[in-house]
Amino acid sequence: MDLADSSATQRTLTDFPNNNTEHGAPSDKHSGVQPTSDEMVTLRRAGGRIPNGAWLVALIGFAERFTYYGVTAPFQNYIQNNRDDPLRPGALGLGQSSATRLSYFLTFFVYATSFGGAIVADGWFGRYKSLRLFASIYACGVFILLVTSLPVSLKHGAGLGGLIAAIIVFGIGAGGMKSNLAPFIADQCANTPTMHVVRTSSGERVIVDQALTLQRIYSIYYWCGNVGSLSGVATTLLERHVDFWAAFLLPACSIWVALALLILGRAQFVERPAKGTILPQAMRALWCGVRGGFKMDAALPASHQGTVPWDDTFVHELKRGLLACRVFLAWPILLLCQSQMPTNLVSQAATMETHGLPNDIIGFLNPVSVIIFLPLAEHVLYPALRRAKVKFSPINRMALGFLLESFAQAYAAGIQHLVYSTAPCFNAPLKCAPDPGPNHVNIWMQTPIYVLEGLGEVFSSPSAYEYAYDAAPASMKSVLQAVFVGMGALAVLLGFAMSPLYRDPLLVVSYSVLAGLMALTTVVYFVAFRARSGDAKADEFGGDDTTERKLPDKRSHEVVGIGSPTRTLISGSKGSE
Repeated sequence: MDLADSSATQRTLTDFPNNNTEHGAPSDKHSGVQPTSDEMVTLRRAGGRIPNGAWLVALIGFAERFTYYGVTAPFQNYIQNNRDDPLRPGALGLGQSSATRLSYFLTFFVYATSFGGAIVADGWFGRYKSLRLFASIYACGVFILLVTSLPVSLKHGAGLGGLIAAIIVFGIGAGGMKSNLAPFIADQCANTPTMHVVRTSSGERVIVDQALTLQRIYSIYYWCGNVGSLSGVATTLLERHVDFWAAFLLPACSIWVALALLILGRAQFVERPAKGTILPQAMRALWCGVRGGFKMDAALPASHQGTVPWDDTFVHELKRGLLACRVFLAWPILLLCQSQMPTNLVSQAATMETHGLPNDIIGFLNPVSVIIFLPLAEHVLYPALRRAKVKFSPINRMALGFLLESFAQAYAAGIQHLVYSTAPCFNAPLKCAPDPGPNHVNIWMQTPIYVLEGLGEVFSSPSAYEYAYDAAPASMKSVLQAVFVGMGALAVLLGFAMSPLYRDPLLVVSYSVLAGLMALTTVVYFVAFRARSGDAKADEFGGDDTTERKLPDKRSHEVVGIGSPTRTLISGSKGSE
């Protein structure tokens, strides 16, 4: 049961200060008491109140996404078009192919540096201090881009050099924040009980389930990020009606807001200290597993007469992290498809009739779709499925998101075929003589692409963040989040491999190939991981919240939080796989 299922439940649970050990527990006499196996079947479930620190991190995520999309939305035009282009705003004039490659490089660099951000956080500074560091670097990168986009800078040839320097500095900051924000927001409810029974104002007893709280937190986090991404609407209008420096000034202000929230809101945050980097030991243990026939049991101390510097728990946690990583193998294909939105779909819109709109503004339909459909899924669809006892685990939600993505790419291929079939330039848009104008296709024909993309993200992305945090052992939260984020680096490499298809008249082929790859990936993914979506093991990895977890009838007042090594005492799942 979700809080949206019962107004009475919602009133009572939100009256509790935070439902965690730091700020006090519910005043009900069953506060902090784990449910029995009978209560797991008979009592309804609800998510607990979201801590203040989580709301603040969501706002920081909003400001960070506002900055990222505010900067990257004008990139394609900034790089591709000439300064004196009569139809489209531009600055560097490097052409579509170079613009797409540079956009891909920025994306690749952000994803690649996320690993460094995770190592810094888990190994040395902790997530809070790491976020402050990377937000400062982030701000410097945007400042470099702002200064070198000024008319005087472009006139003196500083545009390209400034862009490259900004991409590097900006990418380090964005990658470091990207790998740490998502686990940091979940850390804010790390001290709440995994499950406990409370009594509502109507006298009904319900189970407050931390898994549902975590699901809601990531839905809010992703929703705020999509609201922030609407900055691209403002910056594309500014690039068209003012100049690129004005477009980059807006996100430059936003990242300073994020940094201020981090500094001023410190008292509200739950800070988990760095545990020291585990990567050297992890690499040694993995090598032992490879030498032992690709079996991690070969890394156990018993196999080495106790001469290795780790214990059985370390190996089991590493094994658990590796099992979780397998779920993310489908992500490079998904992200490759999604990367068409700020690149080739922007260029496609430039070949269509825009009726006075910037060609890169219609992409705002993607975050608007997420903003509309994510609350509907969270407050209407998911509670309805839980009431109907329909299992809709993160694995199933991600598979549905993949399927919707394949539909979006198939529709994009159809629109590209329509463009190529329409006068005046047919399959050479903007290049025919004597009238090299756009082909007679309305730009709003792209609308279903962005709506389908948004629907796919509603089901896939929050579920992946939830899974990545919940599946990771306590010592590997940021690392596993970075592995998930790092799948984008592989997506960029795939994008480079497909770049020869990113030109007229081959774009129908490129979109069709992406649609086919995504459909095939969806089938393989669902077949490979569907067993994880319906059993007790799936619960340990963020599985369906309606699965019956075996609990001892004996009550305990032990409080178990996210990432706690004793969490399986509550869930009834096996400690390691």
